[in-house]
Amino acid sequence: MTESELRSEVKAPRGMYFFYGDEDYMKNHYAAQMKAAVVTDPGFAAFNYARFADDSYDLEAIREAVLAPPVMAEKKLVDISLSNLDKFLNEKERTALLEMLEDAFDDDGGDGMALSMFGDAANVADSVVVILRVAADGFDAGNAKRPSSFLKNAGKIMKTVQFDYQTDARLVRWIERHFAEYGLTIPQGVSMRILNLCGRSMYRLSGELAKTAAYAAESGRTEVTMEDVEATVTRTDEDDAFRLANCVLEGNIPAALDALAVKMRKKEEPIIVLSQITRVFCDLAAAAHALEEGISSAEFAKMMKMHTYKAGLYMTAAKSRPAVYFDRAAARCAEADRKIKSTPLGYEVIERLICGG
Repeated sequence: MTESELRSEVKAPRGMYFFYGDEDYMKNHYAAQMKAAVVTDPGFAAFNYARFADDSYDLEAIREAVLAPPVMAEKKLVDISLSNLDKFLNEKERTALLEMLEDAFDDDGGDGMALSMFGDAANVADSVVVILRVAADGFDAGNAKRPSSFLKNAGKIMKTVQFDYQTDARLVRWIERHFAEYGLTIPQGVSMRILNLCGRSMYRLSGELAKTAAYAAESGRTEVTMEDVEATVTRTDEDDAFRLANCVLEGNIPAALDALAVKMRKKEEPIIVLSQITRVFCDLAAAAHALEEGISSAEFAKMMKMHTYKAGLYMTAAKSRPAVYFDRAAARCAEADRKIKSTPLGYEVIERLICGG
């Protein structure tokens, strides 16, 4: 199921849904809309809405919630929200969850529990809506050609919806609407600068937009300026990591060490910083190989599910070296990762990486 298809039935949801992918904001947005559509009487919300998270996950309790009929309402909602499906549940537990849900919605009445409580097992699908949603990076979906076994099996009984990061055009319109609530307009170029600094996570963007809007409105102006953005928006760690890696590429070791010092002052974990640097070099390697294969920046962005502006930056940076250079850099990062995990050297490992030692 596509996001567009979900949008068309969000006011009258039916059956089971599995939300996964990068954009948590939209998963939670649609879950909230579905709750509003299903749980219409706050007085009976305790009976018609059940939510399970990491700290309250219990398969039997979920089963009971799914099988219990709604009270003084046509439908009820069971909402299961997990931070990391792959780590929180082992393969056996994931299979048990899907089997339980399939059994509860089985037209034949499953093991009889649905039949005894509803009288007709088909009423389970008519009267209960289930949402299973997992946070970004909490589920490996595989790819279009080889989806993960869980996604493949979930797709047999649930409506699966992948929430990718929104396109530049949709995010720009969303940013414009956000500032309009403060009585402000914003030029498209300024919106793109915000995306460049913040990335595409709508949760992160919403916080930075609120801060910038308040700052601009306080000034008495009606249009957000580039100066407002530079004064208020905080760069992402990813942007810092790219800057650090770019300094290494340029052979500017003092600047790279200065960029690292910023992260050290923030007291970021060395292993997290190294993982950010490693990701940058791996993406640069992918960009370099794409260039050698004649793949365009737009195709690379789509292939990597990457912001088009960011993809352009990586393609530009990758032109400076052959792909083998970036492959070696990624290999050096992997070796540094081994050292940082097996020794107490911490940031010294990263400093040696930057200095070529």
